Amino acid sequence: MRQQRLHRANAKSDGLPILRWRCAHGEAPAVSLACASTVEIAPHDDSVDSNLVIIEGLGTIEWFGEGPPVIKRVLFQAGITLKHNPPQLSLLSCRDRYITTPAIGLYASGGDGCWSEVHFTETGVRELSRRIDMILERLEEIERRLEP
Repeated sequence: MRQQRLHRANAKSDGLPILRWRCAHGEAPAVSLACASTVEIAPHDDSVDSNLVIIEGLGTIEWFGEGPPVIKRVLFQAGITLKHNPPQLSLLSCRDRYITTPAIGLYASGGDGCWSEVHFTETGVRELSRRIDMILERLEEIERRLEP
């Protein structure tokens, strides 16, 4: 028996409509949320309609709340603590994380309210400061050697 192939021409002749896509193009603007014990970064009501979330303020975060299966990119300000709280929030380090410099993390949920950290990195401010301090120390040492 010969299998039928569905081609675009066949779809049109079968009366299947071709619908226009109605969707956003590109990245949605970041959504800012206040730091709290529970910061809902992907609520079911879609009130955080962005994959980029900025968490502002000081405090400890224990959970990112209920939500659908999703991966969110989260930017943290200095002064935030992430509480390793499995299964609600599992961090790569398997311990609490004290954020002392701006940082970025990727967090995934399977839709069951359990969030896993996929990636975490500091933004580089600390490394830049460390390098500048080293350069300044070297310059001071050179100046001391040049003094009569």
